[in-house]
Amino acid sequence: MTRSGTYWDHWEAGMRCPSCAKGSLIEIRMNVGGSAITFRRCGRCEAQGWESLDAPITLANVLDLARA
Repeated sequence: MTRSGTYWDHWEAGMRCPSCAKGSLIEIRMNVGGSAITFRRCGRCEAQGWESLDAPITLANVLDLARA
């Protein structure tokens, strides 16, 4: 899947943090409420984000999926 031109492209391009360019990120993939979700976090600057297959999502959206 391509999300060209988005903030998340930077996360995926060689797995570098879009904030500090560190190349070592933590990535956790999971199914929440039947949806594939990915969480990424930089150990250097602590930038983090959630992503569905379609687009970035907020933590509130992830929690809503978990409650469903």
